[in-house]
Amino acid sequence: MSDSASGSPVELGRVALDSGRFADAVPLLREAVLDDPGDATIRADLGIALENLEDYPAAAQAYAAAAALDPQNPVYHFNQGAVAQAQGRAHEAAGHYVDALEREPLFAEAYFNLGTLFFESGHLEIAAEHYGNALKARPDYAEAASNLGLTLRRLGKPVEAVEQFRLALALRPDMGQTHANLGIALMEIGEFDEAIACYGRAMSFDPTNPSMHINLSLAWRGRGRTDLAAESALRALVLAPESTQSQVELGSVCAALFNEGKADALVDVLDRWRKVAGETAILKHTRAALGLEPVPERASDAYLSQTFDASSKRFDEMILSLGYQVPVLIAEALQRHLGDPAGTLEILDAGCGTGLTGLALRDYAQNLTGVDLSLGMLQQASRRGIYNRLDQAELTAYLIAQPHHFDLIGFGELFNYFGDLQAPLQAAAGSVKPSGLIVGTVEAQTSEAPFVLGPAGRYAHRADHVQQALAAVGFSPLEITPGILRYEGGQPVPGLLFVARRG
Repeated sequence: MSDSASGSPVELGRVALDSGRFADAVPLLREAVLDDPGDATIRADLGIALENLEDYPAAAQAYAAAAALDPQNPVYHFNQGAVAQAQGRAHEAAGHYVDALEREPLFAEAYFNLGTLFFESGHLEIAAEHYGNALKARPDYAEAASNLGLTLRRLGKPVEAVEQFRLALALRPDMGQTHANLGIALMEIGEFDEAIACYGRAMSFDPTNPSMHINLSLAWRGRGRTDLAAESALRALVLAPESTQSQVELGSVCAALFNEGKADALVDVLDRWRKVAGETAILKHTRAALGLEPVPERASDAYLSQTFDASSKRFDEMILSLGYQVPVLIAEALQRHLGDPAGTLEILDAGCGTGLTGLALRDYAQNLTGVDLSLGMLQQASRRGIYNRLDQAELTAYLIAQPHHFDLIGFGELFNYFGDLQAPLQAAAGSVKPSGLIVGTVEAQTSEAPFVLGPAGRYAHRADHVQQALAAVGFSPLEITPGILRYEGGQPVPGLLFVARRG
């Protein structure tokens, strides 16, 4: 503020506020409040300055005072909601937004923020309704159309999502992330050429964002151009050598090159990967899966935690887009062997991931515990609100530390990351109560070996190995049933569902 500036505190405070000098505005506006304590607009301006300085408690007080002086002004209620939302107080924020809408039913930003609250809490149908209302109130609201597209994708409606992303970009072509999100939705409906074009436009806004290059790699793989996918994934790794997301995608690229019989290209990608990132856990596991290193007894803790941390935020979208059937298979098995759920059991969801299998277990549980190596997956599982407890731990050690504790252990697809099943099943045998049950799935294979590590980095097992491993540690198999676990590349992934009783 210039020494020559003159005027009343409120005038000078508003000049500072309008010019973005929020720290200068606060003392001036506080002085103005003392001069005129009945003026709601001064208190609201003070709230704006404090909010921009991220002094949320003081901003909340200022907005509340403004609303008390002028309770019919919807903006003051909206501003209280925005501050509460910034502080993570979602329920309180929603109440303020509803108050704002009662006073102004066409308050588009209030609908938008409500949509975001429900989106973040996983209530996607309600989020979509609020984003839709924001667009009805303001048809040129590009951000609302974009977020509605995101929500529709999460709801498994990619065609409708594409429509909303296109609307958003027609309104605001400069939204780089929306170009990328449109590309993702287009991939989901098989429009890979257009998706590739979308990623090109997205990268014109943010050329050094590794996730853009990872998405482009996914699109090139869908297009059948594994060579170009490799270049995109390697570019992502060069941009962020510590990125595990890039390495996860490189693992998929290498599996595709292996399946296509492109040995020279595969060796080149693996060598370039090592030169950029070093001998990482993901690289070592990938090499073992491709037969270039000895097959380990199980996937390493570092490989599992890094891989699933990297994919945790998009895991549900990715796996559900593959027609994921494991929770359904487990729910049907529990109905066959336990009947209708009574909510009386002590249950462990082993390798719980984001909680998809937990949804099948929840109604049978008095207490449902989830355990996983990946902190990222546990954070996603926590958002479901179905677990009494979540623990980060290596499974075998965790089971050994819980003797005779569980009535039921669900393994989902955890054993896809174990070779010989006897060691984890031995630990499970000590962790369930007498007559306790275990249920889970494995990928199936029919070679002479009891188990194999496939190019995708997952183990597959013979049915007789599953049966023998169960019996060896004291489980009585109740069923070992073939089924389809998911679809990859349009082809079914065969699996085995197993249920066994201890003792």
